[in-house]
Amino acid sequence: MIAFNALNTYRIASALTLTALLAACGSSVPLADTKPEPTLPNLLKLEPTPSASLLTGNFYCELGNRVDLAGAGSDVKLTWKGRSYQMATVSTTTGAVRLEDKASGLVWIQIPAKSMLLNSKLGQQLANECKLR
Repeated sequence: MIAFNALNTYRIASALTLTALLAACGSSVPLADTKPEPTLPNLLKLEPTPSASLLTGNFYCELGNRVDLAGAGSDVKLTWKGRSYQMATVSTTTGAVRLEDKASGLVWIQIPAKSMLLNSKLGQQLANECKLR
């Protein structure tokens, strides 16, 4: 019986302590009087930028690889090693052209100097230094 009373006394003391702590954390300032914290300017400017124009045609790459791109806008078809893939445009923060086919994992990246084909599922570079001729 003494253990039972001690346990109840402990529970009551804990509840009162918790109530006092919560009351102490309360603010006397009404919510309407609070001012928003000033925000820092976005110095990195990481919003998506308009991508460069998509170049289409026959791309010749290192090691004798070839990639063909046809279409425009959101309807782009990439042909690699005899198979065609429907590519979706992905916005980037760098301005590079990026096309992806989620099913196969193919990623086509196009910058002014060159283009490359990657397999995101395998983490491999399939074709590099691809240029129009």
